[in-house]
Amino acid sequence: MITHNNNRRAGAARAGRILAIAALAGVLSACVQQPKSMYSWQSYQGSVYSYLKDDGGDYATQTLAMEKNIETARAANAELPPGFRAHLGMLYMKMGNGDKGVEQMQGEKAAFPEAAPFMDFLLRNVGKPQTVAATDAGTPAAGSPAAGSPASAKPAAAEPAAPAEAGTLKKGS
Repeated sequence: MITHNNNRRAGAARAGRILAIAALAGVLSACVQQPKSMYSWQSYQGSVYSYLKDDGGDYATQTLAMEKNIETARAANAELPPGFRAHLGMLYMKMGNGDKGVEQMQGEKAAFPEAAPFMDFLLRNVGKPQTVAATDAGTPAAGSPAAGSPASAKPAAAEPAAPAEAGTLKKGS
């Protein structure tokens, strides 16, 4: 009977230690702060989704929401995520406000230098109308070189020379 009581006491002591450790772990984990997000995302992801989904979302409404995000990010001393300024610039351009669009894309280049090649590409193409190579009838688009508009036709790039046949090149020539 004595060994049975000793086993009970040892089991109770072990259970008490486990509960004390679990309680201590719970208290300590409650004190840990959640990591702060590196960027202030807010409605950016939803705006991109609705733009790409092309669900008829109003560009002005998306722009206002993103401008509000800029203000709240500044107030919280948080950074805007990659692509935020570029997307806002694209929305401005869609609405016909090219100056603000270019300003936002320049801001994207400054904030994320790795985006500079893409931003430069977009900025080079600002204001260029999108041309359609051919219509449904198979006729060339107006203003294309095939339509016979020499004023807008660019000279064709020179075709690369055909590779030499094997054995026709001499060593040292």
